Amino acid sequence: MKGSRVAGYRRHWKQRFGFGSSDAADVIWVHAVSVGEVHAAQAVVEKLLSNGGGRPVLLTTTTPTGREAAQRLFGQTVSYRYLPYDLPGSVRRFLTAVRPVIAVIMETEIWPNLYHLLGKRGIPLMLLNARLSASSLNGYLKWPGISRAAIGCITRIAAQSGEDAQRFAHLGASERQLRVVGNLKYDGHLPTDFDDRVAALRNRLDSERPIWVAGSTHQGEEAQLLDAHRQVLRRHPGALLVIAPRHPERARDLALLCRQTGLAFQYLSRMSAGIGSSGVLIVDSFGDLVYLYGLATAAFVGGSLVERGGHNPLEALMAATPVISGPSVDNFQAVYRDLVNAGAVRIVDTEAALADQLGAWFGDQAGRDQGGDRARPGHRL
Repeated sequence: MKGSRVAGYRRHWKQRFGFGSSDAADVIWVHAVSVGEVHAAQAVVEKLLSNGGGRPVLLTTTTPTGREAAQRLFGQTVSYRYLPYDLPGSVRRFLTAVRPVIAVIMETEIWPNLYHLLGKRGIPLMLLNARLSASSLNGYLKWPGISRAAIGCITRIAAQSGEDAQRFAHLGASERQLRVVGNLKYDGHLPTDFDDRVAALRNRLDSERPIWVAGSTHQGEEAQLLDAHRQVLRRHPGALLVIAPRHPERARDLALLCRQTGLAFQYLSRMSAGIGSSGVLIVDSFGDLVYLYGLATAAFVGGSLVERGGHNPLEALMAATPVISGPSVDNFQAVYRDLVNAGAVRIVDTEAALADQLGAWFGDQAGRDQGGDRARPGHRL
């Protein structure tokens, strides 16, 4: 189990079975599974805090990194728990402890026992920023009775796109339940300390070097990224790759890959006065990626050179950094379609194509700036 390998999963383990007293009851409950969903929920939570009639807000996550992201964003203004496993007893204990007056689930988290018990207790359930990929739909359709019953418990589904709404309808959602509202992540904003943190990082690095940041990377594509970087170094010997694995605990795996390929590296957490001659900086900490995007000449968004469906590029784009992605973007199909059409994202199929695009942007400031301008918040997609 993941909890045996990652310390963060062992903390608060009783909450995953619904045990433990709650800091607040009669709450507005928002669930965001991990980091991306937490950022998508930011505007929602801030609105609830200002216009929720003083009612306390509870934010649950599934991953420790999601919890850390939430605590950075909201501090002590909300309370935190882990979502319990979808077991009847665990869910009952959780709902009894927190007594939600409404449940707001971000994106795609369909839990049959949880949804059934929310419906049984008459608690309104909203699915916000809802997305449903074709592969996820096929997975849910393997259990059509259970999936349709769960969908029937939802009060409102605010879908990201028409395609998402159609897939939810195929799963059994009614016209009354569905609304297409667009992607809430377009409404996100940079942290208030963004400029200061980027400046501090720039002072620690040689800002004259061309820098590309590969964020949210996965096993299987990282060797391709290092190979692409070796190709980039032939044309731009001073280039620096900053690579942030989706799960920071995998930093040692990346270090081993660097050793095997002969690339000098440093860990971000151990970097003091500078990066020196190292060609790779491995991000082994959490919460720094958005600031590193602010330093980058270009960004690559991971989970896309392997069949993981990709990750959301909007954090990099908010930092006005042009983005490159691999072809596997099923998780954010509508987002990528709009961004590619706007010229803010380039799709590549291989590490050679990635290296070529990076080399072109490193040598073409005007083209790079154009991509960055199209990525800026407020640019019409």
